[in-house]
Amino acid sequence: MKRQADVRPRDRFLFWRTDFVGIAMMVSGALLLAVNFGLVSASPFVLARLLGILFMVAGLGFLFFTGAGGWLSWFIIPAGVLFTIGVVTLVLGAGMFMSPVAAELTTAGFGLTFLSVFLTRRNQWWALIPAGAFLGSALWAFVGSRFPVVGWHPVPVVLCVGLSFFSIYVSAFEKRRMRWCLLVGFLVVSAALAYLLALLLTRWLALWPLALVVAGLCVPAAILLVDRRRRRTAVPPAAGPTGHA
Repeated sequence: MKRQADVRPRDRFLFWRTDFVGIAMMVSGALLLAVNFGLVSASPFVLARLLGILFMVAGLGFLFFTGAGGWLSWFIIPAGVLFTIGVVTLVLGAGMFMSPVAAELTTAGFGLTFLSVFLTRRNQWWALIPAGAFLGSALWAFVGSRFPVVGWHPVPVVLCVGLSFFSIYVSAFEKRRMRWCLLVGFLVVSAALAYLLALLLTRWLALWPLALVVAGLCVPAAILLVDRRRRRTAVPPAAGPTGHA
C-alpha cells in the first residue's frame, strides 16, 4: 500500500487543471441565466432545450478531462464541438441548423476550439490554420447574409486563412524557421484583397477613374522620393582640415 507521501502530485485527482472547466461553467451559467430571464432568445421547444443542455454538459465533461494533460488535452476538440452544438441547439433549435445564424455560431465555436488547442499547446502551431478557416467561415456567413456587395464570395475565408499564417510567424519561437509563413500569408492575403477589389470594381464600374486619380498622386510622390535620394548621394563629403608643413 502506498503512503500519502509516495503519491505523486499528478496522480491526485484534484491536481488536474480545471481552469478551462471553471471558465466554461461560468459561461454556461451566465448563458442559461440569460435564457431564463429572456435576455437571450431560446428555442420554444422543450426537447431542443434539453438536447442543448445535454450537449453542453457533455462538452464540459470532455473539457474536465483535458486538465490531466498529456494526450487527454486533445479532448478539448470534442469538448468544443459538443459545447458549440449545445449552444446552437439551445438558442436556435434543431429546425434552424441550416440558417446563416447557425452557420455563424457553429463555425465561430469550432474556430475558438482550435484556437484553444493552440493556446494550451503552443507547439501545435498548425491549429491556427483551421482556427482561421473556421473564424473566416463565420465572418463569411455574416457578410454573405448582410452585405450584398460581397455576397457569398469566399473573400473572408481566404483573408482569415492568410492572417492565420501571419499569426503563426508572430507567435513562433524560432522565427527564422517560420519565415515561409510570411510568404504564404502575403500571397493569400494579397489574393483575398485582389478578389475583393475585383468584386468592387465589377460592382462600381463607374468609379474606375479613381485609378487615374490614385496614379496621378503616386507618380509625383515617386518622383520626389527619387530626387531626394539623388540629392543625398550627390552631396560631396565634407573635406577635413589640411595641415601645412
